Amino acid sequence: MNMISMPRHAAILLASAALPLYGQAAAAQTGGDAVAAADSEVLDTIVVTAMRRAENLEKIPVSITALTGGTIEKLNIETTEGLSQYTPSLHIYAEAVGSEKYTIRGIGRTSEDLSADPGVAIFLNEVYIPRQAAANLAFFDTERVEVLRGPQGSLYGKNATAGAINIITRQPTEQLSGYGEVAYGSFDRITTKGAISGPIVDGKAYARLAFLTDDRDGMYRNLTTGESANDINTRAVRGTLKITPTDRLTLSLIGDWAKSKQDGVLKSIISDVPGLRYVFFTNNPVTGAPRPGVTPPMQEEKLRTARSAINGRQGVETYGGAFNVTYEASGFDVVAITGVRAEKSYGLEDNGRAQEVTSYNETAQDTWSASQELRLVSSEPNEPGSANRFSWTLGVYAFHEEGSRTTDIYRNVAPFSGIATFTQRINTDALAAFAEAKYRILDNVSLTAGVRYTTEEKALDVTGIARRITGIPAGGPVSPFVNADYTASASKRWNRLTPRAVLDVSLGEGAMMYASVSKGFKSGGFQGQPPAPPLRDFSPEDVMNYELGFKGDLLDRRLQFSAAVFYSDYKNLQLQTFDINGAPTTASASARSKGIEFEITALLAKGFTVNAGASFIDPEYKDYIAQQPGFSDPAHTFDRSGERIGGVPRYNLSLRADYRHSLGDAGDLVFSASAVAVDKVVTEFNTLWANEYAKGDVRLSWESLDGGWIVSGWVKNVTNEMYYRGGGPVAKYDTDKIRLGLISDPRTFGVSVRRSF
Repeated sequence: MNMISMPRHAAILLASAALPLYGQAAAAQTGGDAVAAADSEVLDTIVVTAMRRAENLEKIPVSITALTGGTIEKLNIETTEGLSQYTPSLHIYAEAVGSEKYTIRGIGRTSEDLSADPGVAIFLNEVYIPRQAAANLAFFDTERVEVLRGPQGSLYGKNATAGAINIITRQPTEQLSGYGEVAYGSFDRITTKGAISGPIVDGKAYARLAFLTDDRDGMYRNLTTGESANDINTRAVRGTLKITPTDRLTLSLIGDWAKSKQDGVLKSIISDVPGLRYVFFTNNPVTGAPRPGVTPPMQEEKLRTARSAINGRQGVETYGGAFNVTYEASGFDVVAITGVRAEKSYGLEDNGRAQEVTSYNETAQDTWSASQELRLVSSEPNEPGSANRFSWTLGVYAFHEEGSRTTDIYRNVAPFSGIATFTQRINTDALAAFAEAKYRILDNVSLTAGVRYTTEEKALDVTGIARRITGIPAGGPVSPFVNADYTASASKRWNRLTPRAVLDVSLGEGAMMYASVSKGFKSGGFQGQPPAPPLRDFSPEDVMNYELGFKGDLLDRRLQFSAAVFYSDYKNLQLQTFDINGAPTTASASARSKGIEFEITALLAKGFTVNAGASFIDPEYKDYIAQQPGFSDPAHTFDRSGERIGGVPRYNLSLRADYRHSLGDAGDLVFSASAVAVDKVVTEFNTLWANEYAKGDVRLSWESLDGGWIVSGWVKNVTNEMYYRGGGPVAKYDTDKIRLGLISDPRTFGVSVRRSF
């Protein structure tokens, strides 16, 4: 991989992550105080189900990060977007509902077409969530989150070319227990959450009910309308029922509902040249001259302000359920997972950004899906030292999705003059069969082989109507809005075989190495944006991944270390591009991604734990021709072959520390601090998308001796770092000097009180 230059703050963060770990290793060799103080403590063992069976995280030959519910709460991670700062190679940016961008190792999201699928598969309690807007609402009362890096084609199937994210919620307890928490913070943020759990019938039935509310004033101000914008209003509830009729049979029923809405959808105009104005839809695209009656906006003195004529709005509502059945037969378990998911989302955003109404898009989406999986999983242990040498998993899977997305487009500036409404309707059916087996060739050497066969059919219908606005002439090279009605439909079936092979070697003393080869695929689809017909299909995305990894649970379980080096080769990589009308479409390219990632957790002294993580990614196009929005001529066509894939930072570094100090009978003080450093992100056209930054958070908690009370105070973004989490260039003009972006939250404060029983 090419050498990557880092800014000074990132290098310091990486060095500081290594120093405590070096100190721990030195102490181990010299019998120093750090080890002596830690003699009575070890790092927790995290059990995950990433490979569809309960296993120790450090013994799985896969690159995986697992965050427990307690860690998620300490880090104040409220959505999936927050995961990316503490997970190597994961980058998530949620610009608006329905346009979430998830990438792992540089690969992920495509266009906003309803038939275009993500490359990162998200599962809630083992049920696939096809629409990623709904995943952001799952983060409450969480047991753990597992992030698997690299294609997971054999056990997870389609749309996991980049990786998979498993969200596992807390289960009912055998004894009556629960908690309630209220928090207050900057911008009048009030958050409440809690759960109650316990037996309904002793030894047979248990239940859990959890809830979340989250409200915050908007951080943006619309200087045209006087309204605030980008506030938070979230409500969520989840119920879980667990029944154990016999010692061998377990039934679990989980139902959840969540709703989040935001009044005002504003972004900042960010200019590298003072006084440079934003000209998209405010200057004539042919002549470049200002439009009569339109005031081109520019960067405001306060970046969290804007002058849009329309304040905008967006929201999402999701609900669903999972019915899981586990039966422990002789020598294997039978697992059946039935899932139903639904989501409704909407959005209205001003594209023109001017004080006058020039352009806006309004969307409404409604989808639902159902899935069924049946697995047979061997139950006998297959680890070094055990008598059994063979373990296996067999399964079948079925998936169905239906949905619609309606988009209203308004443009009142020539030649982009008109009103258009189009509706997409999707129908997807997929079937798969899979198998995976592990055989211990020698006591410390194992070979795992798996394969999955998937057949999938998609059907897309598009209907629409477009009308000119009376009195506004059309002209120039681009006339997307013609007086016409249109309808189009298409369907296609794809079949894929996705194998996986892993060779792992136990090195003793809790260490292991592995080498793996795996294939994944992402569903094909259709170009569903107007003008239509015809609908053009694009092929499924295929990837082969080669990986070498090392894991260790060392120094008597006081040091955990994992590292991986990978190379991924992509064929028909699906990318968002734009047609001549500026509408997002899907293009294909061949590409490769390579890099390294590592994580370290160390217990330096009794009650003092440090965790560090880092990834360095170098994704590159092998063959790709990009089209700048709004143009189709050779002058605005770019050969990106050999160039870096846009939308992904080169590095992502994180450092966390937790220290617990006993106050005797008065309880404990717990100090937590975290820091992250992220490289700049560029667009597909080598223009800046997000600046590099480093930020830190701190938290101080008092816990009563019995753990029943916790009082916490925290500061997020301690240094008040100003950065923008993502955005894009203005089409056609000064793309290297001006852009839109969502500005980061400033320094914020908060306190919370939690009561557990």
